[in-house]
Amino acid sequence: MIDLYSLSKLPEISAIYRVWYQDRVIYVGQAINLKKRWQKHHILPKILHRYGKEGMDCTIDWVEVKPSNLNRAEALAFRYFKPELNQKDPSALLGQDLQKTDEATNKSFKNQS
Repeated sequence: MIDLYSLSKLPEISAIYRVWYQDRVIYVGQAINLKKRWQKHHILPKILHRYGKEGMDCTIDWVEVKPSNLNRAEALAFRYFKPELNQKDPSALLGQDLQKTDEATNKSFKNQS
């Protein structure tokens, strides 16, 4: 985990990342090259606009993920954390695959009630 002042220390890996503000995830994303992604990330101005100087207290953590699994991992992270700064639900990238998983999960929960 690093803060926004230390972006140059990010590794050059394929990863899913989370941006934390205080005790909550405010953004999730994916990158083929994490370090390059954050060199000119569009979310930085949004963080500073929303949280002001305190936005620089945000931290980033990540999990290395194979490029072929990035879309699915990002979609699942989005669904779990419900980050307020993500503008789009990345689940749409998965189409039927994730929808079938959701339907099976919902059916399982209904059967347990």
